[in-house]
Amino acid sequence: MTAHQQNVDIIVCVHNEPEDVRYCLEAVLSRTLPPYNLIIVDDGSGPETKSYLEQFVVGQPATLIRNDFATGYTGAANTAMKASKGDFAVLLHSDTIVPRRWLDRLIQCANSDEQIGMVGPLSNTASWQSVPNIMNASGDWAENPLPNGWSVDNYANEVARISPRIYPRVGFLNGFCLLIKRKLIEDIDMFDEETFARADGAENDYCLRATQRDWQVAVADDCYVLHAQSKSYTHERRADLSDLAEEALANKHGHASIGYSLAMTQSHPALQYIRKRCEGIENESRVRHTAAHRFEGKRVLVLLPLTSADVGGNIVLCEAARMREFGVDAWIANLESHRHSYKRRHPYLSVPMLYLQTADDLTEVAADFDAVIATRYVPVFWMEALKVLIDGPVLGYYVQEFEPDFFPENSEDHKKALASFMAMPGLRLFTKTAWTREILKNKLGVCPDVVGPSVDVDTHYPTSVMRERNRVIQILAMFGPSPALRPPEVTMRTLRLLSQQFGDRIEFTIFGVAANNPQLVSYHRDFPHHCLGELDADGVANVLSNVDIFVDCSTSQAMGLTAMEAMAAGVAVVGSKCGGGLMEIVRHGHNGLLVDTHDEGAMLSAVSRLVNDRMLLERIQANAFEVLAYSPVVSALKILDCLFPQAHQS
Repeated sequence: MTAHQQNVDIIVCVHNEPEDVRYCLEAVLSRTLPPYNLIIVDDGSGPETKSYLEQFVVGQPATLIRNDFATGYTGAANTAMKASKGDFAVLLHSDTIVPRRWLDRLIQCANSDEQIGMVGPLSNTASWQSVPNIMNASGDWAENPLPNGWSVDNYANEVARISPRIYPRVGFLNGFCLLIKRKLIEDIDMFDEETFARADGAENDYCLRATQRDWQVAVADDCYVLHAQSKSYTHERRADLSDLAEEALANKHGHASIGYSLAMTQSHPALQYIRKRCEGIENESRVRHTAAHRFEGKRVLVLLPLTSADVGGNIVLCEAARMREFGVDAWIANLESHRHSYKRRHPYLSVPMLYLQTADDLTEVAADFDAVIATRYVPVFWMEALKVLIDGPVLGYYVQEFEPDFFPENSEDHKKALASFMAMPGLRLFTKTAWTREILKNKLGVCPDVVGPSVDVDTHYPTSVMRERNRVIQILAMFGPSPALRPPEVTMRTLRLLSQQFGDRIEFTIFGVAANNPQLVSYHRDFPHHCLGELDADGVANVLSNVDIFVDCSTSQAMGLTAMEAMAAGVAVVGSKCGGGLMEIVRHGHNGLLVDTHDEGAMLSAVSRLVNDRMLLERIQANAFEVLAYSPVVSALKILDCLFPQAHQS
């Protein structure tokens, strides 16, 4: 985040409510970096407010304009906009409290795209920009008070931390805090004072006029401004003004134009995503504080001997990064022979790496750590040499999957994978799901701790542009490394039948295997589809954000991470009810569909339901964001609790 350099006029229109005005203006002065100029319009305020404003502007970078009689907000705003000369004008209601860096964040959003003409922040009460809730139990706009003991800056900092800076393009912005580019003002002029002199609709009209001229309207989803809403009006009075505004807006623009802009605002997946993320802010903050209190200063080494992190490896990297945020010195250990390939595929790792010439080097390195964790069966046996260390590290085994299933029975790999779970006394086993725990318990009598599913909620999210409702439906399928568990022939037959049924109403994309792969070439591929080949983590995130349905024909999975990543991006998932951790995450018919993936007819029927029933599709897509509760912050704490239970107990 860099400080803005462009000139900005901050416009505050005032009509009485001196206490609100004082809080607003003091926050602007103390929390806004220059350059900026403050333009205050006193729109017929009484003596107390008038006197306060006259004293306030003395010695400040501020201009005070006084209307002896109230003209209404639209007229007051136009008066200030005519006086404004900056590259940006910000219309800020006098019942707001801004946090630090608020203006920089709004301008950063505006500068991210030449076509963005207007920007608004998130808030506690700002219609569709409200977080975390839009409506309250009574059906009115939610007020979303700050958590107990939190300041505006505290909450705004957390919003900025969790935000991916999607900058959703919407149809309408709430007028409580509105940044407008000078070029847009020059293009479409001022607010429509004649039509919206008193009614609360001038900003909606301005948004419509802007988009009609091909400007974009965006939400700065990393910016939060507190909004008290004017105490001059009751909820009922605001409702009356809103009714008047809607009537005036419809008379001017027509219901179709308004409906289109409203739909792309109230149902925007990116806003649904950020609201769900904000819902978890208080709990995540509590978890971070708890983890730092218990484990700050601990050193943890994670053994991940791979040429490139697979889906399981990616979540390990993510959890290690969260540990570092707690103050835990977490490292990843790999083999020197993998260095070049790993660095090429992961150039921007936030977790430091150790490269071992051989597994024998681990003994010397591990002595400096409080815990060493194996994430595959092979490095479990590397740790056997660490048992001789006096006051050596805690040894953990992060069971990603039941690896014996990946190998032919009675093969050497199968035997070693089985033996790894009981390789040494005191080995602390933990896994992601109750399903994997039950497999280990039933087959071997081993009962690992469950740290819970997790997904990289910072990386997987919807795009900034909401797709057309009547668009061609995009369907994605994945080919995994284990054909026995994710049978590609079933996937291809299902997609082929869907293509025959729906024709050009749907489009298919597949990934995970090269288009010229001999296995793939041998299947029926006589239907239109795109094959993206093998993708890295960024490639997977990109494709997931641009599809509607993810079809997973796996017969079982330990967790179903790719399906979870799809859900985090607002994608409807069709997965297996035959076994796997996905059954602990997806509620059938609510946030996904679970079917018998051995039954191709059931798979076909489930996907067909989503294609034929747009309301069902959109409902499941909206509810899919519930997966964002599975933050790696939570699972990272649980892993540390497994390794260091004494710290938990204390």
